[in-house]
Amino acid sequence: MRASDIAGTQRRAIHSRRIGMYACLILLAVISFMPFYMMIVNATRSTADIVSGFSLLPGGNLAQNFKEMQSRVDVLNAFRNSFIIAASTTVLSCYFSALTAYGFVAYDFRFKNGLFTLLLVTMMIPGQLSIIGFYKMVKGMNMLNSYWPLILPSIATAATVFFIKQYAEGAISRSAIESARIDGAGEFKIFNRIGLPVLSPAIFTMGITGFIASWNNYMMPLILLSDPKKFTLPLIIRMLNADSQDRSVGGMYLAIAVSIVPIMIVFFIFSRYIIDGVNAGGDKG
Repeated sequence: MRASDIAGTQRRAIHSRRIGMYACLILLAVISFMPFYMMIVNATRSTADIVSGFSLLPGGNLAQNFKEMQSRVDVLNAFRNSFIIAASTTVLSCYFSALTAYGFVAYDFRFKNGLFTLLLVTMMIPGQLSIIGFYKMVKGMNMLNSYWPLILPSIATAATVFFIKQYAEGAISRSAIESARIDGAGEFKIFNRIGLPVLSPAIFTMGITGFIASWNNYMMPLILLSDPKKFTLPLIIRMLNADSQDRSVGGMYLAIAVSIVPIMIVFFIFSRYIIDGVNAGGDKG
């Protein structure tokens, strides 16, 4: 057999394997997206249609579902509440975690390794163990039924500090910091002008994951909030599902769609940054 025939056979084999791989990936993508598609379709159908059977085609009951949903709960207000909490926690967590990680990498100080070990230990403690003590502390500070106990703890996020530190160890240049100090720049100015831009891939990655986690948080708002006007989307959706006698299934699907679709949009737009940040963090660590 001639070399050209062998090369042609190899190319065809590679092409066939590539087609098979793409077909499998497309199938997996369709399977993964199908539950979200069915959620959006059911948000446009009436309760009777949803109960009667399965359909891939949207219905014409979207406006009625929205009216029923709003008559039971104020989803738009809950959307605003969730966004305020999630955005605030994301900003605070990313900035102060980056500042802490920068401090661990850029400075040498006594008990540095011990403090970082203590930070790692706190990551191993389940958050549920501190709920009772946290509730008593919040009650003692007269901060129940407010957003502050949901936002302020994000200043100390051990997992975010750990991830950004792992990235910062290979990204932060000590020589650049020393040059900035020689030029007369203050420490916070150095961090804001040099540290933040360099750490932005890791910050972006943890910011997106932190926003999604805060957006989906159910337990802490359930424990700390009692005013329905301050409820977040997970609490509102639970209220829609609570009334088993007079339940609007279409309205419940619409509320879930309102809650999930923004997260899907954020993930699809910024998924590249998440992958790049994770890969970069792995390489630097």
